Amino acid sequence: AAAFGAAVIAVDADPRACERATAAARMRGVQLQVVAGRAPHVLEDLPEPDVVRVGGGGAEVARAVADRRPERIVSHASTRDEAEAIGRALTEGGYTVECALLQSVGLDTRTWSEQDRSVVFLLAAERPVNR
Repeated sequence: AAAFGAAVIAVDADPRACERATAAARMRGVQLQVVAGRAPHVLEDLPEPDVVRVGGGGAEVARAVADRRPERIVSHASTRDEAEAIGRALTEGGYTVECALLQSVGLDTRTWSEQDRSVVFLLAAERPVNR
């Protein structure tokens, strides 16, 4: 979205993460406003968003973002319980929610045996269009 001129705002409580986001955006020529703070409280002073990616904070942050009424919200969860809580918060906020379980397995190519396994739940929510 930023490549097409959309305003992009990053929120993070970690000052080093804010610095990394600023540097990455600058390298790609993207205009980025970085806000140091913790969601959901810091969200109150930000402009109304069109699309939000929630990187952490669970159902509480997802609910606060849904209250802002963006068109789309994307989030992730590392457990099924967390995914259900986020999905429920978004559904109760009036969004249509889709969820996918993504799995990655590291392989040792000498023996083709599994080394590491990680899973993540990806949630995508869309606000129904009022006609």
